Amino acid sequence: MKPEQVQAQLTRVLSEAISELRDPRVPMIVTVDRIQVTPDYTLARVYVSAITGDMDGLLEALSHARGHLQRVVAAQVKMRRTPTLEFRDAADSRL
Repeated sequence: MKPEQVQAQLTRVLSEAISELRDPRVPMIVTVDRIQVTPDYTLARVYVSAITGDMDGLLEALSHARGHLQRVVAAQVKMRRTPTLEFRDAADSRL
């Protein structure tokens, strides 16, 4: 698959999976702005934003749920290896 296809699939799957998380630090509406995948598909940087809530708490909650989210990605996106997910604030990437 092309990197653009992988990024689109990861965005779709992670948006749905994050919305289903039941962590009080995760607000109701979390947007996956974009995903950058390394050329060897071993790392995916996920840039997220939220209208309300504490961004540091959100990033901590997503990092804590990384294993669950990677299992969801592995089940729904057919890849040889599931990339390691790294969560970042989308506002920091625009600087």
